[in-house]
Amino acid sequence: MSERSFLAGASEPAIRLRGLRRKFADPAACSAYISKMAKAGKQPYTLPFAVRRSDRISESSFDGKQVFEVRPPEVSADSRLRILYLHGGSYFAPPNLLHWEMLLRLSELTGAVFDLPIYPRAPLHTVSAAYGMISEMYGAREYGMIMGDSAGGGLALGFAQMLNNAPPLILMSPWLDAALENPRIAKYEQLDALLGSYGLRRLAKLWAGSLDVADPRVSPINGDMSSLAETVVLVGTHEIFCPDAERLAERLETEGKRCRIIKGEGMGHVWCSYPTREGREALTRAALIINEWQRTGL
Repeated sequence: MSERSFLAGASEPAIRLRGLRRKFADPAACSAYISKMAKAGKQPYTLPFAVRRSDRISESSFDGKQVFEVRPPEVSADSRLRILYLHGGSYFAPPNLLHWEMLLRLSELTGAVFDLPIYPRAPLHTVSAAYGMISEMYGAREYGMIMGDSAGGGLALGFAQMLNNAPPLILMSPWLDAALENPRIAKYEQLDALLGSYGLRRLAKLWAGSLDVADPRVSPINGDMSSLAETVVLVGTHEIFCPDAERLAERLETEGKRCRIIKGEGMGHVWCSYPTREGREALTRAALIINEWQRTGL
């Protein structure tokens, strides 16, 4: 294992010092987070200031809901690959600056156009509302691939399982089991600077609504994988979702499905979005896979 870069090594203690994990570990902080996201969910989403004036990001509306398009620097007649991207945020938070910086970079490396919908989020909505929007949007547009990170990675897999012939998937640090029942999780939770099982389980129950958290629509690790094409999973070895990412890869291999798992040794949650050497390398690998799929027509 190569030594972590300075920025990657410094990111974990920096996250811990900022107290970003409190909402996933402390009951009062979790309640405050839920209330904050309820207020945020009532307001239209606005882009972070740093990318607000980008001429490569535009906003449109689909069935009254916001959808953002991220384009490469030059869009030619050959730039036909359109990717549906489902953002993370524990099913409660909207996309943040790291999402936009990552998609701008990926679109530049691949020439692909990314659609990022602001799908209905908890606590004002449940998983059923999100699937409703995504399903209608997917049926109205032609997508060659689906991607997602964290909660969005779980949503991407769950939605792909509903399709007769799913396109290729790239899942970044996906939340695959809302119940977090894997006994190996306890070990990884100690290494995770950001996420905690208490808060995640509490948020998952609100997101599930009337569904059981074990329902495949909430926990796609329990779903039917028969419709899947190739799946790529990126996961850090210092995050709570690592054991289930490994479990997904093992299950897909057992069922004869094509799957590649890329592990970030010593990396945390969604490390591929971070402005570190390791994050840039992970994005480059993801872009190479997208370009490979474009060439082969997978």
